[in-house]
Amino acid sequence: MARKTGDHGPHGHRRGGVVAAQTVAVTILTGIVAGVLVGYCLDRVLHTVPWLSVIGLFAGFGVALAAVFFETR
Repeated sequence: MARKTGDHGPHGHRRGGVVAAQTVAVTILTGIVAGVLVGYCLDRVLHTVPWLSVIGLFAGFGVALAAVFFETR
């Protein structure tokens, strides 16, 4: 009897863990990139290179971790 295709991998295991890991990775990466971009733009306007970019990096990482925490809760 043939196995039905769906969200199972080749060995019959569910792939939900892989999708969740990819979602976490994309969320963290997006938060970091957004924080650095906002910091960079503010640096250009306020002439404070590189301080706001560094602060944006950490702030973006923190916001991304909080988003992951509340999403997986």
